[in-house]
Amino acid sequence: MSRVPWAGLLLLPLLAGATLPLRAESMHHYLEHQTYEDVYYLPSPVWLEHLSLGHQEALADLIWLKALVYIGDEFLHEGDVGNVFRYADAILHLDPDFRRAYAWVGTMGLYRPTGASLEDGLRTVEFLRAGVERFPDDGELAWDLAATLSYELPALTEDPAERERFRALGADHMQTAARLGAGPDWLALTNATQLSELGRTEQAAAHLEEMYMLVDDEEVRAQISERLHQLRGHVRAQALERAVRGAHESYEADYPWVPFEFYLLLGDRPV
Repeated sequence: MSRVPWAGLLLLPLLAGATLPLRAESMHHYLEHQTYEDVYYLPSPVWLEHLSLGHQEALADLIWLKALVYIGDEFLHEGDVGNVFRYADAILHLDPDFRRAYAWVGTMGLYRPTGASLEDGLRTVEFLRAGVERFPDDGELAWDLAATLSYELPALTEDPAERERFRALGADHMQTAARLGAGPDWLALTNATQLSELGRTEQAAAHLEEMYMLVDDEEVRAQISERLHQLRGHVRAQALERAVRGAHESYEADYPWVPFEFYLLLGDRPV
């Protein structure tokens, strides 16, 4: 009677070895016949907050990694990236200071293998607005919002009035982005042109006066000066040029080792 269990134990390794090829073949067959599905497995953001047990930022990081994998799978299989906003909702509900997530959804919400709709664009703008409100001194987020409103949304609608409304909304954010040093130097000229086209000539001139001092590119500064001569008249434009020239000369003499923008806070306030 005692020999039977021992015999069974001796047979176990043999049986395990014999089934290994069968298991490998079955797994290979299973993987070959798997199809990709765009499925969102996470509970609502409110439930995620409770399930985090107080470690909300850590859970947001884990969902962020999952979201990156999801985007990669969607592009690989040419999906519509339909759950991108749900992932962003979950991440930012858990960690509203996750700055990179705002910029990420600002890109992924629009640039998809299957293209984006106006609804997608408006949803993207909601996230970018939230990011700009959360980080008011972030020029890159301001530029992302401005560019989305000015260039991306108008391309998603056939209504001319709606296009102009989006461009008008983007103009103010373009000015903010320029003040914060985001975007190219010629952005100030583009902003002025857009404001003038919208009938906001005084605002265009004021923006150019502000940016004339901050722009480093001499060629762009000369173009700004030329535009100011047209908008403000020669006397006022020349007075601005003299004031800015004097500010730069004082900067070179007194504090050349600090950024010029910082010098404006240290030195005499220019007229």
